[in-house]
Amino acid sequence: MATTHLTTALVFVCSLLCSFQSLAQPFTLDETIKPVELTLKEDTRSDHKGETFIATLSTVDSLKHYVVQGHDMFQFVDVIVKGFGNEYPLKASLVYDNWGDIIESQTSTAAEDGMIQFQIRAFGAFGLLIESPSEETINFTIMVRASKPQKSYLGSPFTKITESEMSLGSGESNNDSGDSGGNNTVLYIIIGVALLVIGLLAGKLMGRKSATILLLLFGLSFSTVAQGGGTPGFFYKDRFFNGEDLDDGTFERELRDEMGDGYDPSGDVEKLTDKLKSIKSFLDNAVNLYKSYTGLGSCIGATPPPGEPRIPSFCAVPTTDAGFDDESSCAGCFLAAREQFNEVRYLFEQLATIYKCTKNFSNAALSFGDNASGIHGVSGLAWQTQRRNIEKSVTDLETAYDKKYGELLESLSESMLKLSECEARYGVEDWFDRFGYMYFEFMRDKYQRKD
Repeated sequence: MATTHLTTALVFVCSLLCSFQSLAQPFTLDETIKPVELTLKEDTRSDHKGETFIATLSTVDSLKHYVVQGHDMFQFVDVIVKGFGNEYPLKASLVYDNWGDIIESQTSTAAEDGMIQFQIRAFGAFGLLIESPSEETINFTIMVRASKPQKSYLGSPFTKITESEMSLGSGESNNDSGDSGGNNTVLYIIIGVALLVIGLLAGKLMGRKSATILLLLFGLSFSTVAQGGGTPGFFYKDRFFNGEDLDDGTFERELRDEMGDGYDPSGDVEKLTDKLKSIKSFLDNAVNLYKSYTGLGSCIGATPPPGEPRIPSFCAVPTTDAGFDDESSCAGCFLAAREQFNEVRYLFEQLATIYKCTKNFSNAALSFGDNASGIHGVSGLAWQTQRRNIEKSVTDLETAYDKKYGELLESLSESMLKLSECEARYGVEDWFDRFGYMYFEFMRDKYQRKD
């Protein structure tokens, strides 16, 4: 039952993420901007399990727009931009809320080996501006690599229970009233409300009308740029490559064939390969990645929630992909319940991030539209229609959040009640009523929508 509810919660949270993905792309009122999509794909190489990757070869002679998508909010994303030939400088800029919202800019002349690199964490898509300041035609590559998802920053809230805390006889309750029945009543009410929410989820959240509004919200087109006829020696149409194309020489052969006999790409390709290997090594070995990668916007967390209570437990050892680090202090009955408990914690984080990032983006889009509509000659009536659609989407988001929140509360309570059963087997009596309920109440208040 618990697994079923957790799977359902995960599916709906992911559905919510996908539904609002289009909102988290750089906004514009300029219909002539049609960015090239760089969609990350699974890296199928055996030593890159869980990672995603995309590379492109292209040409720029003024300004080119790209949208990078397909990454998870728990992945660390590295973007490399390098020009070939090195005769002319190249400029790359990182963009988030709208195409005028430049987070960071770098030039090839100031970068080591001419390779521009951005290290970021992001919810949803982000933009890249590639420029040729000299307006000379430059061949270049963009390589984007995302690490396997890293869910570690929340840590573990469990502490080793003391002998004095094991039984009910030793100052047993952390509840001021000492009435465990009252706590159970609250819990049963919460579970009942959550069960009612489940029956309403499918009918209203992802309806066709809502999905259509989201897709048409800004009238943006993110289709691949279809440029005119190519001139020999330049990549006028973007060509895309995966990780295997780098390993088997396909990327280098295409670069060599297009650039001609006067250019040997082996040195540049070797430097790019070394850079990618260096990034992978760093990601595999870094203790605290969150200090090295910039979170785009202010909506992505990287630390445990402030004020999170510590929970005494017979099993205080964190779980890993392989189980518990020290099985001697933990029984097998903890494993499934603890995994569900931890997964729900990150689903709550993901849900809150979806909500906060989308609200922030919507507010930025409204502000941008209000300021730019007159400048770009967009009629007041047309912009007001778009504005109402944005506001309607935010209302839909609020309703969706509340429904997902209720379902995740149910999954959290299920996992904690199973933990309580396991704790009881090893002498920790009424674990939920004495200790667990504090954490449940904290999570309920922490992730309840406040606006």
